[in-house]
Amino acid sequence: MKYEYFLEKTKTKQRRFVMTKKELCKDQREGLIAKLTAFFKGLGAEVIDDVVAEAKKQANAETVEDRKNGLAKLFDNQLETLKSQNCPQAILEAFQNKKSDVLNKAAEMEIPEGNIPFVPVIPRSYMGIYGLMPMVRNDDKMGYTYLNPNEMTDNEEEIPKNPYYIYDIEPGKVTLGKSPEDAEKIIKKQNRLRHITDEDIAVCVHTDVLSDHYLWSTGSRYEHSDEVPFVCLGGDGPVLVWVGAGSSFDGWGSASCRSRA
Repeated sequence: MKYEYFLEKTKTKQRRFVMTKKELCKDQREGLIAKLTAFFKGLGAEVIDDVVAEAKKQANAETVEDRKNGLAKLFDNQLETLKSQNCPQAILEAFQNKKSDVLNKAAEMEIPEGNIPFVPVIPRSYMGIYGLMPMVRNDDKMGYTYLNPNEMTDNEEEIPKNPYYIYDIEPGKVTLGKSPEDAEKIIKKQNRLRHITDEDIAVCVHTDVLSDHYLWSTGSRYEHSDEVPFVCLGGDGPVLVWVGAGSSFDGWGSASCRSRA
């Protein structure tokens, strides 16, 4: 099946790329079958199988290239967002150097509708949470936090040390209304990865997810093993705070990704 990406406007000035699937209607399918039947008439089964296999190979190569073209626009748009928020040049260059690998990896994935193909993540070891949160915007309000960065840990997640990408991001819709403890079980059962705080901040930088729901950072902890950071909208703008891991609220979800690299 052929996929393409189109640019969708959201409630804010931020935008997202959505993957859609092209399918043949009944008349197109029947017409194609008729043409192929006439073309293959009189040919042996081995010849037909060989031709079909080669055609599928070439069609798949074209599909991957089509995906990469759409994904390249998403990649460039994300870097422009970081640049507009005064991201250090060294970090921008680190992401730019990953472009080929990111596009190749994402183009080979089957990304479910509603998921984000990839998002660049700046580790807090590079900019700290006091530097990362202001990059999260809600209209003219900048994000902030009063959490002590020395009290924040990542709960047994293997995280790259340098700027990296997360892939096939489910933005938390699946776990809406679930506590971090319950969401953790769901995410692990799906063989996906829990987001840490740095990754949720990145998702908030590049999408308007907070206008839809708030994000538990289920892969992180604050001060104690039962306290979980989360990103929400406060009166003064986006804010990073914490609450107990057993808590659950409507409109709060835990995002996850398929992989990190």
